[in-house]
Amino acid sequence: MNKTFVRKMIQAERYKYEAIKEILPNELRKKVDEFEKDVFSLLKDIALEMIHEDVEKKVSKEGVKKINIDFNK
Repeated sequence: MNKTFVRKMIQAERYKYEAIKEILPNELRKKVDEFEKDVFSLLKDIALEMIHEDVEKKVSKEGVKKINIDFNK
């Protein structure tokens, strides 16, 4: 797909979401905003945990290799 088209479609959906939030009552809008913050925080924590696990896997794969040297030659 065309990148410009995709960007504009995502932007249109964001504007639609923001318009819907604007017509919500203030109390409900505050709850939605708090929910959004919690979701973004959770996603951030998940992403950081996944990165941390990837780093641990790379370190454990590298490990130490034993090298034998023959000095008799």
